[in-house]
Amino acid sequence: MPQFMFWVWLAVIVVATVIELTTWNMTSIWFALAAIVALILSAFRAISWEIQLIVFVILSLAMIVSLRKISRKYLLQRSEGKTNTDTFIGTKAKLLKRTVEGLLGELEINGVIWNATTDDDTEIEAGEFVEIVGIKGNKIIIKKLNK
Repeated sequence: MPQFMFWVWLAVIVVATVIELTTWNMTSIWFALAAIVALILSAFRAISWEIQLIVFVILSLAMIVSLRKISRKYLLQRSEGKTNTDTFIGTKAKLLKRTVEGLLGELEINGVIWNATTDDDTEIEAGEFVEIVGIKGNKIIIKKLNK
């Protein structure tokens, strides 16, 4: 029976790992970890399959209850990292098309033409230099540079 249990625990590890890799729910990984412990216990002939099963069940439940919430919080949290457009903030550029209240201006950044507007709808003439102060959707928020 001990040699048979080795294969049972190995199968549990493989199945639980495959399920975890396909779902990313942080649920079946705990069964895989508990099965690793049970697999190690199966190497000792003095430990019966009943004890291995009890250890597997207790470890699985303990890890699900205590670690699932913690691991989901730290491992699956969404990153609010910067995008490449966030690097535009603080950049100076020349306005290609003037901004008028209600109409978007245009400016070029890294060879790409962007729609531009101001927060306070101030008018800025084409050819003036502006500073990028923010991004809202697909529009660049600018302010006129003081000379």
